[in-house]
Amino acid sequence: MSNELSIFSSSEASGISLKSYNVSIPMGTLAIGVDNIHHDVFLSPKFVQAARDYLLELIRQNTSSAQFPGMEPRTSRGTDSAAFRKLLSELLQSSLTQAKYHKNIEIDLLFRLSLLKFLISEIGNQFANIILEGKEWIRQRGEHFERSQQAHVIKARLAELQASRRAVVRRVGQQTAQILAEVEENTIAKTRRALFGEDFAPYYELCKNRLIFLDGGKDDVFFLEHYVLLGNYAKDPDRFEAMDALFQEFLREAGITIADDPGHSQ
Repeated sequence: MSNELSIFSSSEASGISLKSYNVSIPMGTLAIGVDNIHHDVFLSPKFVQAARDYLLELIRQNTSSAQFPGMEPRTSRGTDSAAFRKLLSELLQSSLTQAKYHKNIEIDLLFRLSLLKFLISEIGNQFANIILEGKEWIRQRGEHFERSQQAHVIKARLAELQASRRAVVRRVGQQTAQILAEVEENTIAKTRRALFGEDFAPYYELCKNRLIFLDGGKDDVFFLEHYVLLGNYAKDPDRFEAMDALFQEFLREAGITIADDPGHSQ
């Protein structure tokens, strides 16, 4: 590495310093909710129901759960992504209007976080509802049916569906994240910049992180598709410690200062 040309000049390298940091989302101007801990956010009942219906149909679409063996096929209304996108856009515009009226962008940021929390929670809830729906269908047919071969086949299918939860949440979550990203890019971001400028842009970028929509924030398949994964075992040549040491050596040779931060970790 010492024989290679540095990509930084000496003046550029001396002005670069790497250090870890934490992100604190500003909420200091907002009133605390009734529990004196959290902030209260009210979502439109119309949107809440529409989102639940949309996510349920989206999960059905990604699991073929309307066609359990032996069960009567369910009539699916299909997913109307255009209608959901329009409703989502109207809701986000309404949030910006409230923030403009109160001259406080923190209102809009709080709403965005609440919306993400609701959507993530509902994906899990609607998946659970599909599993419960299948179990309830079996139970309603009586004890004799529960011991039948047909019931065992359906139970096995439900178990397979439960085992595939992480993959289903990934697919549905990423589809939902894509819709949010499109609404943000095509409409909301322009309006927000016109009203409040770029001061809070990093926080909204954070809200666009697709890791938010993974089941528990972790999914090896997603990580393999989008990130470089490191080894976990001591003998792995690409384990974190080895790659970290190699990277730091590269930075030192490039003349970049590495802050001695005790909080630095994986």
